[in-house]
Amino acid sequence: PGAPASRPLRQELLDFLLDHEREPEVLVALLPAAAARADADIRELVHRIGLLLVRTPDGATRFDRGLVDLGRHVPGFAALVAGWLTDRPQEWAAVVGPGTRRMIENLAGVRIPA
Repeated sequence: PGAPASRPLRQELLDFLLDHEREPEVLVALLPAAAARADADIRELVHRIGLLLVRTPDGATRFDRGLVDLGRHVPGFAALVAGWLTDRPQEWAAVVGPGTRRMIENLAGVRIPA
C-alpha cells in the first residue's frame, strides 16, 4: 500500500536535493541510493552527483572513493561503471579520475580504453 506514490515522492526529493544541495558529505551519501536503482536513470543520476561533487577537490576525491567503494560492495556496479566509461569516455573524464578508472577496471575485470 502506498508504493506507487512513494516512487514519485522519492524522485521529487532526490531532484530537490540535487538541485539545492552542495555539501559533499550529503551528495556522497546519495551514491548508494543511486547504485541501488535498477532503472535506466542510474547512469544519469551517478553522473549528475559526480558533476556536483567535482566542483571542489574534496568532492572529487569523495566521488572517486564512493565509486570504488560501491564497485567493491555492490554486485555488478563496477561492470556498469566500466561500461559507462567505455561508451562515453569524454562525458566521464571530467568526473572520474585516472586512478579510479583503473580501480574500476580491476574490479570489473575489463579494460577501459583511455
